[in-house]
Amino acid sequence: MNARGLSFRPVLFTAVLLGLFALASPASAIRPDDDAVLSPVDFQVLNRPAPVRGADNRRHMVYEIQAVNQSGMDVEIRKIAPRAQGNRLGLPFTGDRLGERTRINSGATGTTLGPGGSAMIFIDASYSLSRKRPKAISHAISLAWADPGNPSELVRQTFIGVSTRVSGQQPVVLTPPLRGPEWVAANGCCTMNAHRGATLAIDGTVRVPERFAIDFVQLNGQDRLFTGPLNDLFSYGYYWAPVRAAAPGKVVAIRQNLPEQVPGALPPDATIQMAGGNYVVVNIGHGRYAFYAHLATRSVRVRRGQKVKAGQVLGLLGNTGNTDGPHLHFHVMNSPSPLQSSGLPFVFRGFRGQGVVRNVAGLQAGEVADIARDRLRGRYRGALPMEDQIVRFGK
Repeated sequence: MNARGLSFRPVLFTAVLLGLFALASPASAIRPDDDAVLSPVDFQVLNRPAPVRGADNRRHMVYEIQAVNQSGMDVEIRKIAPRAQGNRLGLPFTGDRLGERTRINSGATGTTLGPGGSAMIFIDASYSLSRKRPKAISHAISLAWADPGNPSELVRQTFIGVSTRVSGQQPVVLTPPLRGPEWVAANGCCTMNAHRGATLAIDGTVRVPERFAIDFVQLNGQDRLFTGPLNDLFSYGYYWAPVRAAAPGKVVAIRQNLPEQVPGALPPDATIQMAGGNYVVVNIGHGRYAFYAHLATRSVRVRRGQKVKAGQVLGLLGNTGNTDGPHLHFHVMNSPSPLQSSGLPFVFRGFRGQGVVRNVAGLQAGEVADIARDRLRGRYRGALPMEDQIVRFGK
């Protein structure tokens, strides 16, 4: 649901060419100057990545790299390959795979930054469960641009840098906020989707609140989201499902009076302040806050300042705020503000995988779910559901 390959070639720069560039920020791992290269693009990792175990039995480090072209030329980013201890972390990002993970701030598509241009690159660096947790990661990066002295020739540059420490923070272990079978983890980890690309510049600071967010919807006995008119809330059997506290804590924020939206289309007058609809924020300790959004109008059953237990009903699943169909939006963040926060990794104590939906977009139009029942099945403990995985919470 919506919630609104290259070989190394040394490059020698003349004094004139040096004037085209500004020096990049120093990396956390310093290499000998004889090996260093002057790059036209500055890359900065926004947040230290924190590994989280996914239901695909890999650990995922989900983070963003901000890229700024400090030259007066068009520069193409051709490869970004996360590495740790000299070994690759998952597949490198190249070609279309890199393109779909790159958001150029001018609105252009592709991976070429114009003079002074900037972009956000959304990385998922994964590794097997048997591999030791890395303490730091770096990136093999390849760039290309037209040779200023001979525009028909490309200058290619490859280097290893853009280092960052890996966070030592462990994902918080939660009980599921819903009960029952056939819940679909839409817009979840760890592909590009409406959540993953939702960076917000709030008061001049870039935030990534929905980094690990999930939109939960539930299939009915016919493997559909709804039976009846698409625009009738009561066609969705899971509408008004109880939403439960995923961890004990203290309620620090609520909203409950926004009206229900008509399913089938996003509201035309949505503002960023109303994006989450009616919601509850619970301080679950250690700088973590659980966010339960799009709750039904006046269904919130707790008050600000109230202490809650895991499993306690907080409200009912609804369709309020910036949404085109009933669902529970859930994530964990590092502040009590849904806007002024960054998303943190979490895992559920236990759930059963029931397959993967292959046509989530079609579900929203009334199609029967196309389910790969042989994928992501079985019992999971201490894992994060993957995107479009069907899960059963509870017995």
